[in-house]
Amino acid sequence: MAIDILPKEFPSTPDHAILIGDAHEHPAYADASADIVLCSCDQVLFRVHSITLTLASGWFRTLLSLPQGPPPYKQALTPEILHVAEPADVIAGLLCMSSGQELPKLDSFEYVVELLHAAEKYDMPGALSIIRLAITSPPLLDSHPIRIYGIACQWGWFEEARLASLKTLGLDLFSPGTAKDLSSIDSPYLTKLMALHRQRRDVLQSGLDSPSEFYANGYPGRCVNCQREVIHSAWFQMKYAWLAAIEKRPDEIATGGIMLRRELQELLEAACQHCHRKLYNAEGTIGKLRAVLDRLPTVVEVSRCGHKHYAPITDASYIKLD
Repeated sequence: MAIDILPKEFPSTPDHAILIGDAHEHPAYADASADIVLCSCDQVLFRVHSITLTLASGWFRTLLSLPQGPPPYKQALTPEILHVAEPADVIAGLLCMSSGQELPKLDSFEYVVELLHAAEKYDMPGALSIIRLAITSPPLLDSHPIRIYGIACQWGWFEEARLASLKTLGLDLFSPGTAKDLSSIDSPYLTKLMALHRQRRDVLQSGLDSPSEFYANGYPGRCVNCQREVIHSAWFQMKYAWLAAIEKRPDEIATGGIMLRRELQELLEAACQHCHRKLYNAEGTIGKLRAVLDRLPTVVEVSRCGHKHYAPITDASYIKLD
């Protein structure tokens, strides 16, 4: 059990005074009229009213509904002290979310994850809804899209999962830096994410290989002006550069920065070795390339993500992904 309640018959001894003396009160939670004291694992005291805890937390609602029956002398001297396993910043964050106070800064991914675990543990739906909003804020989503995708899938937060998958498009999923983040995702959702990245590569290759969209893919190659046979070397160099980019530098594809690469500029300047006229119409070629990029899938399509991550792993825990 992550919470330790002091024995109800604990006498008012010097040892008890030392325990309280070693801790210090949080300035925002020092109401002497409060009937509950939470003591964090780093010895910070939070004086709160039991009604606040019972309204915000199913866990505390159940706990405080149990028969208490402390002796009369304890009722007169001190409120009940509950020792919790979380540090002070996590307890303060949960209480702020639950008592209408100014919210803590939720720009640290590690802190938000701690809050999420604690809100789950203490069954605090209000805090969970705030955390759900926070994970899609730019500071978190831009810096940890893979981790947030995994969390959103575990909790069944469908729109957040799709948005996070969109933010992963600029990442190379096979780079060493992403291995740890990927390992935290349950396999069904990891498969979906990897399939999205693979499908983007396949759609890009299919579009660039299409002879109906790009005449340079035809064989033998010919100049549209003099109809003499040519080698479209600039086109193939550009095409292979784009296919390499979606594998190793996918951010250039996701942001459209690939359109500024030198290979495209060289393509548009390429001329027939016979009539010396340009081989490619700049406006038409750029338009078709942009159309190919626009066709790339952008989000993971899930109609239903899996169970919350604390649910028992049984056959019933697996929900089909459409």
